[in-house]
Amino acid sequence: MISFSFKKLSDKDLVIGLQTDPLQSRRYENILYERFSSLVKLGIRKHGLNEEESINVYSDTILAAIKQIKNQSFEQRSELKTFIFKIFSNKCVDQYRKTTTNKSTGLQTIDLNDYSAIIPDNQTILQSLIQQSEIQLIYQKLELIGQKCQLLLKLWNEGFTDEEIMDSLAYNSTDVVKSSRQRCLSKLKDLVFNSTQV
Repeated sequence: MISFSFKKLSDKDLVIGLQTDPLQSRRYENILYERFSSLVKLGIRKHGLNEEESINVYSDTILAAIKQIKNQSFEQRSELKTFIFKIFSNKCVDQYRKTTTNKSTGLQTIDLNDYSAIIPDNQTILQSLIQQSEIQLIYQKLELIGQKCQLLLKLWNEGFTDEEIMDSLAYNSTDVVKSSRQRCLSKLKDLVFNSTQV
């Protein structure tokens, strides 16, 4: 009967269990790990990690999430999947940076398809950045546009629909998602453009 109820746990109950039930802590942690394990494939497909790297990043993500949930840093303003995705996405970027830094002290290569959507209205800037191996500039500028903008653009670049983004980030409508995305893109383009001016 206990195992059945554990399998049927809602995300909210899972969070409460991690925060208040130390005797069953290991079970709650295992459920959390299994619930979002599909992110491992996303790390391989979208972030260019190998399987071992993606599994390690996912494990680190769950450990970080558990720590934040237990010390009540996660205030449940967003859905649990959004919270986990955000941590995972940031750790994938960190792993990618580490890998490219270790592999080469010279020029870094990047797949244009991964970033072509980020600055669609000004491809010349993006082309120039890639040709000059300055893709790190985009990462740096993404960190300056605010967490919600960052996550919105990451979800969009991962191929999530406006409706999925609306649900994940608690926007009121897909129109708000579109206008917010345009605002975020405009901020990012301004930061990138200003950084390329000498």
